[in-house]
Amino acid sequence: MLRSRRPWTAVALVVALAALAFAPVADAGFGDSIKKKMEEQKKKAEQAAAAKAAEQAAGSSTAKPAEGAPPAGAAPGGESKTAPEASGPPAKVSEVSTKFDYVPGDKVIVLDDFKQDDLGEFPARWKPVTGTFEVAESEGERWLRCMSPDGTVRLRTPEGTPLPEYWTFEFDFFGTEPMSSALVVKGVAKGDHVVWEATYPHGLSMFFRSGDFTSDTPLEGITTPEGRHHVMVMARGKGLKVYMDQQRLVNLPEVSDQFGPVVALDIRLWAATHPMITNVRYAEGCKPAQDLLAGGKLVTYGIRFATGSDVVLPESAPVLRQVAAWLKANPTAKLTITGHTDNVGTAADNLDLSKRRAASVARVLSEQFAIPADRFATQGKGDTQSLADNTKPEGRAMNRRVEFAKL
Repeated sequence: MLRSRRPWTAVALVVALAALAFAPVADAGFGDSIKKKMEEQKKKAEQAAAAKAAEQAAGSSTAKPAEGAPPAGAAPGGESKTAPEASGPPAKVSEVSTKFDYVPGDKVIVLDDFKQDDLGEFPARWKPVTGTFEVAESEGERWLRCMSPDGTVRLRTPEGTPLPEYWTFEFDFFGTEPMSSALVVKGVAKGDHVVWEATYPHGLSMFFRSGDFTSDTPLEGITTPEGRHHVMVMARGKGLKVYMDQQRLVNLPEVSDQFGPVVALDIRLWAATHPMITNVRYAEGCKPAQDLLAGGKLVTYGIRFATGSDVVLPESAPVLRQVAAWLKANPTAKLTITGHTDNVGTAADNLDLSKRRAASVARVLSEQFAIPADRFATQGKGDTQSLADNTKPEGRAMNRRVEFAKL
């Protein structure tokens, strides 16, 4: 059950949702053409949803959690990113599609799970553009929830300064039907000109536009767009890739330069069902290396684990695939794998966790990527070798890492 400073009764919620669902959407902007294509289908879905909600409310005076409520326990910055069951992520890291090549940036600029913000308030690390937003809570997680049928927020970055040449941007999104075009992620130039935008869902697809280029790519393995999804954007110079749940949906070698470079990142939440975001990570880097271990060491934030455990998650596949390829190209090389943590928890627990995580990485490379186990040595350093300030979430994210070094 979501909690904020405004309690709702079930009847009041139904009335409010029904009113919002049929209210006209103002200032629709760049994505109007997308929305209109789905209008008839959306209207039917809204009518069915409103009727179902009214029937449920009539039978109970106590509001119940909606089906498909966001699962709890996800944490930003290198720990768990819970994938939705609907997308059916592979059980093995090695089974993730080679098209999924997302590697998170290695210099964290913003890490936001909204825990530093008060419930019911607007978050400090964002700028309001349109609509009404508030921080809400569900099963111990904080979310930024859009309370109006259409709203846009902008990540706080240096005003008017182009984004780095290499950067990544990722977050968890949660929405429930009706939710046609409920999420729009935009790269914005000076003057608020839209350089590119990715819209989800467009049916069961992601629609993308930059200048004259458009694409409409389905998200595989789902029968409904609703639920929790992890969204990732990776910029490599002029190129841009967009991913959702270990699937690459956009691969554009060069975005439009009609309006100049991107200076801001916007998220538009566009549905009367109060869509939400959390676990936002914006980082600079990392520039692709011709030789993965040219300097003798690889420090990576692309190997991720379930929170507090040594389970290697499927989104670790791109980095592990690169390491395995390097080892196969250098058959006599051996590596030391070192795990590092932040300082949350006790020093003893962190040391033990870092050791187990390093061992798990070696085990995945051996068992799933056919690299002989005798080519690895593993160790853990816990929180004893911090790279950044552990008092800030961005610093803690920089300290949670895995290192590969030549033996």
